[in-house]
Amino acid sequence: MKDIFKDVLGIEGVHGAIALNAEGGLITSRFSAQYSEEETAITQFTWKAFLLELGDITETEFVFESHRIYVRKNQSGCLLVVMDDIAQIAMVRLNCEVLLPVLERAEPVSSKIGKILKKKIF
Repeated sequence: MKDIFKDVLGIEGVHGAIALNAEGGLITSRFSAQYSEEETAITQFTWKAFLLELGDITETEFVFESHRIYVRKNQSGCLLVVMDDIAQIAMVRLNCEVLLPVLERAEPVSSKIGKILKKKIF
């Protein structure tokens, strides 16, 4: 599942990508080596509240001092891309359009772990 972000992370200036389902469950994430500590921090974040605050917004970009977060949402989930100012937003948008259908077939990380535990324990 982590290979789905290969093209997005290949864009210069992109540091990470996060895939969420429609309920705010974390499907998967991947960050560059520089930002690997962020990958553990995002699992503790409450994404459901974030998605509720977005409401009907389907595409937005949060701009900070030297970084940006691109958000692309549809009915089946949401993609977040963390990037520098130099990242080409057109390439990021194109890659997100390709990745969104993959979210429809994916399950959150927590449900996968639950299924594994049920098989091994019960």
